[in-house]
Amino acid sequence: MAMIQALGNVTKVRGALIFVEDIESELVFYRDVIGLRLLYRTPKFVRFDATQGTSLSLIAGGHASAEPKDFRHGGIVPEVIVDNLGLALKRLDGSDVRHEEVVRTDWGQFCFLWDPEGNPLQFYESAFIRPDADPERQPG
Repeated sequence: MAMIQALGNVTKVRGALIFVEDIESELVFYRDVIGLRLLYRTPKFVRFDATQGTSLSLIAGGHASAEPKDFRHGGIVPEVIVDNLGLALKRLDGSDVRHEEVVRTDWGQFCFLWDPEGNPLQFYESAFIRPDADPERQPG
């Protein structure tokens, strides 16, 4: 009988933890503005479904900032994949969410944004050609 041997290798990055000060208001933001589906919660922990087996979680104990936290100096930014950055930005603008201008590259477009406590996020849309936008698309 063959044995499976664990090697201590990374098998998956499950998601990200964001430390927050006001878990109730942050729950509302990530659920209602960002659009993540709530999986479960406790008084000090919230886990959202980030699709395809990943999650984004909020954990009590962080410190809110009136200004955006500067992720460029040692910070980590959860990347949130969106299917249409323009529509996602309209949703953000309708909720007065702070965000930078969109950056367009050959591989996609993205923008940095901040939750109400100043924690950074990035919305990213891949540059793949959407089937409905391809003029050469033919029905299968």
